[in-house]
Amino acid sequence: MGEVRDMFGFFQKQEFRCWHVSSRLQQFVCAACALVMVGTELKAEDTFEPYASSDVPKTAVALWGEYDPRKEPLDIEIVQEWEKDGVITRYVTFTVGTFKGTESRLAAYYCLPSGKTKLPAFVWAHGGGQRADRHRGEYFARQGYASIDINWLGRPLEDGIDTNTDWGNVDPTQGPRFYSKALREGWKRSLLADEYTIDPVPSPRNSNWFLLSVAARRGITFLEQQPEVDADRIGLSGFSMGGMITALTATDSRLKAVVPFVGGTGFKYVDFPGGIEGSSIRGHFQNLELYKSTIDASAYWPFVRCPVCFISSTNDFHSVFDRIYQSMALVPHSDWRVSTNLHQNHGPGPEQWVMLNLWFDQYLKGIDQRIPVTPPSTFSVSGRTASFAVTPEDQDRLVTTDIYFSYDPNPRTRFWELAQGRRDGKTWSVTLPAFEDLPLYVFALCRYKLGHVQVLERGETSTFTLNSKEHAFVPEEVNLDSLLALADPQHVVDDFKNGFGNWSSRDRQTIKTYKFQSPRLDRKKSRELALVVNPRGKKLDVRLRTDSGFLSRPDNIGSFSAGKRIEGQGPQVMTFKRADFKGPDGKELEWSKIATLEITVIDTATNQRIALMADNGEKVLQSIELRD
Repeated sequence: MGEVRDMFGFFQKQEFRCWHVSSRLQQFVCAACALVMVGTELKAEDTFEPYASSDVPKTAVALWGEYDPRKEPLDIEIVQEWEKDGVITRYVTFTVGTFKGTESRLAAYYCLPSGKTKLPAFVWAHGGGQRADRHRGEYFARQGYASIDINWLGRPLEDGIDTNTDWGNVDPTQGPRFYSKALREGWKRSLLADEYTIDPVPSPRNSNWFLLSVAARRGITFLEQQPEVDADRIGLSGFSMGGMITALTATDSRLKAVVPFVGGTGFKYVDFPGGIEGSSIRGHFQNLELYKSTIDASAYWPFVRCPVCFISSTNDFHSVFDRIYQSMALVPHSDWRVSTNLHQNHGPGPEQWVMLNLWFDQYLKGIDQRIPVTPPSTFSVSGRTASFAVTPEDQDRLVTTDIYFSYDPNPRTRFWELAQGRRDGKTWSVTLPAFEDLPLYVFALCRYKLGHVQVLERGETSTFTLNSKEHAFVPEEVNLDSLLALADPQHVVDDFKNGFGNWSSRDRQTIKTYKFQSPRLDRKKSRELALVVNPRGKKLDVRLRTDSGFLSRPDNIGSFSAGKRIEGQGPQVMTFKRADFKGPDGKELEWSKIATLEITVIDTATNQRIALMADNGEKVLQSIELRD
């Protein structure tokens, strides 16, 4: 409409200047006027012309080759603006594109420090089921960044503001549970056409991921056009599904750094070794080869030129640990890092989150953060012996170096065993048994001092972690039954002599372990679970919860729970039989089918959970084992 208005203005001026306008010109002026008056009925040209079958691109490069995210106007609207403590927050909407004759507009928070120019900036993409978060943007504004947090899912953001994301005649969301204008009941994985897709034939543009990456690329354009932003210092980050959006957008040449969180791995169509059912999404695609070459992240990482920091958890269900390294191996440069926390799913901690600050300070602000290189490591297998060694750099700042290994081919539920490594000068090494029909996975986790306490959006930290490469020996044939031969009847679940290193917690109260997936643990059905607990004069409720999620599909028996009360002084033994655990009707708990065990202890006097992992807390839990 901008061109129509300008043309109408031109003719309007000419008509006032000269009364002798030809009748043909008068008709044209009237037509232009009519267009303006009924402008809301005009349909702009679609961003993408639909493909015929023969036109569908077969590679990620071809898919994006003709798309120009700067071409169409953004038509930015500032819905509301706040300013507090030197930070400006704007609730904005902007145009993603026009699809199937209707404009799609995205809501977002644009945050920046007041009175600053030439700012480094980044796009943030939230995860599935989430929404844009102004607090994150305001935190980073205080760190000297501008950012735009795109509300791609369309969930409500502010009380009293109805203006929000409106995808129009397409729908890359997760259904009406989150997006009130959803056109489908849920997430669309396939490339097949339906009435809400861009193309009428199987096409990568029919995947929800494509439209979400278009939105992220338009977010980059938004930042480029802001007068406060340095267009040569723009990055991208996102969490979970936002991590996948980051991976699919990382090929945009305008980006100077990317930080995917718990999402963005390729090879999702590849099953884990050993026939673990449900370990890939290949069954969702009738056009698997087209998906592999155009939408799977493995089609993008070979073309990512900017520095990459991949942040995750060792047991993440979405950015599967092994696939992180398979993906990073495709990146055509060495300027990438991986930082994970241990024994956790989908929940990086402060030592990982701080890497977002460090990475963008390094590559967007241009301030040297002295980020060590990926700890150099070696791995070899000779006969029945495997050898691993790591020599971290910057050892003047090195706090710890731990080596972890596992024979379990399921990285989602794998228990990472701490190896008894040895140190020789600046190198840590370990030798491990290797088996002809079992895989072996090894990596080192190195912890470094920051040199200061970094306040984060949530929490703070004075250390950060970097992983070495993960090394793997995977035989051609994997026999999962051979894991049973590794069981040791004397092996305990935990004696806590080394604290809670085998556990994770998001609140230091409820603790969780994957230890029941350790092949060293003898998990015969006849055994009972025994906890040694010291109530220390209190009356305590001890609550246990197990879950089988992400095991091979036949082993996923659901969630079970059990609980008992204990009181008095001194250590006492609490025993739980499998029958004590209540779960889905018709199913009984099996020790070998526990992916995770969670423990919560409640002080009945206060009805508050005890902080089991508190540094100064009482040692309530003293040991856990399976007994005959």
